[in-house]
Amino acid sequence: DTGVRSASENMALDEAILEARSRGLVPNTVRLLQFSPEAVLVGYHQSVEQEVRLSYCESEGIDVNRRITGGGAIYFDKTQLGWELIASKDDLGVSVASGALFGSICEAVVRALRKLGLTAEFRPKNDIEIGGRKISGTGGTEVAGAFLFQGTLLVDFDVERMLRALKIPTEKLKDKEVDSVRERVTCLKWELGCTPPLEELKSAIRDGFEETFMVKLLDSGLTGPEKSLFQEKLRRFSSPDWIHKVRQDPGEQQILRSAHKTEGGLIRVSLALNLKEKSIRSILITGDFFAFPKRTIYDLEAALRNARADMDEIERAVFLFFNHREAVIPGVTPSDFV
Repeated sequence: DTGVRSASENMALDEAILEARSRGLVPNTVRLLQFSPEAVLVGYHQSVEQEVRLSYCESEGIDVNRRITGGGAIYFDKTQLGWELIASKDDLGVSVASGALFGSICEAVVRALRKLGLTAEFRPKNDIEIGGRKISGTGGTEVAGAFLFQGTLLVDFDVERMLRALKIPTEKLKDKEVDSVRERVTCLKWELGCTPPLEELKSAIRDGFEETFMVKLLDSGLTGPEKSLFQEKLRRFSSPDWIHKVRQDPGEQQILRSAHKTEGGLIRVSLALNLKEKSIRSILITGDFFAFPKRTIYDLEAALRNARADMDEIERAVFLFFNHREAVIPGVTPSDFV
C-alpha cells in the first residue's frame, strides 16, 4: 500500500516496481494507490492536448500526467482507489500478457466487489461493471519477463468534474448528455448508498487476489531497489518531456454529431474522430429509443471505439455486434445505427 501520492510519484512508482520485478529484485506484488491532488492521466500513446482540457485542470489544481500503460484518459479523484498486479509472466504460466490473463486478474476485483454485496462482472476488453455500468477501467504493459496490470475502483464520483477535465465528444455539456454519461458509469457510493471505509475496500481487494491466485499476500513497504529506482525516475515523470511525450495538433481531431429519425425514436451520435489515424477515438450514442437490455448501447459504443472511420468497416462492426446479441430495440434496426 503506497498510500496517497502525486501523479508523478505514482507514475514513477509504476515503472520502478515493474522494472525491479523484471530484474528479479522483488517478488510478485499487489499494489494499492491513491492520488492527491486529483489527476488526469492520459494513456501512454495519447496526446495531452487532444485528451485534456488543460485550462480547466490548471485552474482547478488538477495534476496532468501520462501512464506507462496504454488505453484512454482517466480522471482520478481523491476518493478513488487504484489497484495493480506486477508479476512475472513465468509465474502465471503465460508468454504474452493477453486479454484472457487480464480477465483472470480482474476476477480478483470482481470477487472483492461481491464481498461488498455487489454483483460485478468483467466486460471485455478491459472493464469491470455492475449491471452494465463501468466501475473499474483497467490497462496493462510489460517489460522483459514481467507485466503490470492496473485498474481504478470508483468509490465516489463527480461526473460533471470529470467531463470538464477530459475532452469527450460532448463539447457543450447539456443535462441530457451528463445524465447519459452518468448512466454508463457507477461507483460504490451509488450502489451501496454510502461510502465504505477505505480499509474495508483494501481488505476486500486483498482477499480477492488471495482467493483468485491461491496465495497469501504479505505486507511490505517499498524495498531498497524500488526506492532507488523511484528516486532515479521521479524527475523524468515530473517533466514536461514525459507529460507531453506525444504531441498532436488538436486540429487532428474532429468532433462530429449526427441525428437519425427511426420508427422507434431519434438516434443521436457524437464522436471524436482521429483524423490522422482515420479512426473513432470515442463515441456517445443517445436518443429517445428504448433498448433491452439497456446496456446494449454501452456495449455497442465499446465495440465501435477505435474502429476505422470507413463505412464498410463500421457496417461490419455494427452487424457483427447485433448478430451476437439478444437485443431488442423496437423500431430500430442495425442499419439505423450505421
